[in-house]
Amino acid sequence: MTREVRRDTRGRRRAAGQERGLRPLYPPLPSGWVSRALRVAMPLAGWRQFNELVERLRPEEPTKARAAGQALMALMDAMEARAGDQHWLDWEREKTLRLLQEAHKAA
Repeated sequence: MTREVRRDTRGRRRAAGQERGLRPLYPPLPSGWVSRALRVAMPLAGWRQFNELVERLRPEEPTKARAAGQALMALMDAMEARAGDQHWLDWEREKTLRLLQEAHKAA
């Protein structure tokens, strides 16, 4: 019985059914999930906060990327819930306080 050795375009040997590459390193994404690269810039203190949130969610998720996604979704859900019961004067007050704090830091 002669077994034919298949090779890809780079000359690497391929087993039957191995059409492209090797096995995936991560488990498949759940239905409806999409993975995207995201570039984000924020102060170091913000990154510390975000990383702490990701680490808290990490035991529930199979990968760090999924934990980061869950953290972002939790933040978006919290923001959406908070936005519904916020009056525009509350927003103005927060904006003014934020501007005053920034002016105080700059001085």
